[in-house]
Amino acid sequence: MSFGKNLQHLRRMCGEITQEALAEKLKVSRQTVSKWELDESTPEMDKAIELCGLFNCSLDNLFREEMGVCDDAYTDLRVETVPGFRYVRHAVISSNPEGDAIDRVVGVARENGVEHPRIIGWDFPYVSLEQINVYHMHGYVERKS
Repeated sequence: MSFGKNLQHLRRMCGEITQEALAEKLKVSRQTVSKWELDESTPEMDKAIELCGLFNCSLDNLFREEMGVCDDAYTDLRVETVPGFRYVRHAVISSNPEGDAIDRVVGVARENGVEHPRIIGWDFPYVSLEQINVYHMHGYVERKS
């Protein structure tokens, strides 16, 4: 449970944002960000809250959890070549995102002559903590071929 490691992890997960770029956004020096990541210091409350807004996480996530634990889930990636196919993508944010996305994409596929569309993957776009906690919404992207 290290704030510094969590901050490094969040920077990597957000498109490899550099210490310099993060420092610019927070109006601090790159050395300050470096000290945070080395756990030599911690940000003041206003900067910590700004970090949470920037990375869409809570203070508990940032300071008390071990965010890098899930990195191992991405170490065994493989590349496959697949034959050509038609592709539909639909994103939805609702209280029943999976069902709404699947129903919509199946309908679009059938309208275009594909009777038995096959799910090839999905992911979860960013949804704010307010949308999740207050409105019980979740993001979901459905892909069918």
